[in-house]
Amino acid sequence: MKKTLLAALAAASATALIAPAVATAAPEPADVAATTATAVPAALAAAALPGAPAADHAGTRTQWPETLGLPKAWAEKVILRDRPDLEIEHIPEGALVTMDYREDRVRIVHNALGLVSQVPAIG
Repeated sequence: MKKTLLAALAAASATALIAPAVATAAPEPADVAATTATAVPAALAAAALPGAPAADHAGTRTQWPETLGLPKAWAEKVILRDRPDLEIEHIPEGALVTMDYREDRVRIVHNALGLVSQVPAIG
């Protein structure tokens, strides 16, 4: 029950961040797990969200600020859509990590609810 409630809160939070002007019905508890595990919102599956994406000199994406507040599984799908060559690491907020810099890695830092809490970036 507790995991279902957390998943429902994560889905509702992500929906509010993606399309606050669109009224949506609350998902049924059985649908919440399926939604957060596999589906990516249509707004993210289409073109990039408004705002200048961070890129290097060659135009390759290096940061994904539009994923802040999204469930970590959705953020991973957004990053891999742009850069399928990257390795994704899920890091709990406050965890100790090495300070090495790798151009083939993105760390997704998430809170206890599984929502992205820092802008994912290459490094």
